[in-house]
Amino acid sequence: MNKFPGNKAQRAAAIVSAAVLAAGLMTTTVSMAGSNAFDNKMSSVIAHVKADPNYKSIPLASSSDRAWFFDECEALFKKKISKEQYVADGAKQFPGYEASFNELADLLTAS
Repeated sequence: MNKFPGNKAQRAAAIVSAAVLAAGLMTTTVSMAGSNAFDNKMSSVIAHVKADPNYKSIPLASSSDRAWFFDECEALFKKKISKEQYVADGAKQFPGYEASFNELADLLTAS
């Protein structure tokens, strides 16, 4: 059973909203495509970072930041990019948040 009901765009928007809320940021209205496996993995990642008091939240302040973040996470999850590329891209986009991207990379690629 899917934890996020609705079509792909609605599920993706729900996941992105949850991720943004977990980071303590504004909600998003951006509709993005997703998959059930990716939805489930993101739910797990969100739960983990919400429970981790040492996790430094990435400031996803704009819809373009959130879209970029979602696309990078999905690319890593689907093995279209490596963990190293994900972390490098993240550190370039958000200097000072390399540790956060490292943690997310480990969570997104864990079995």
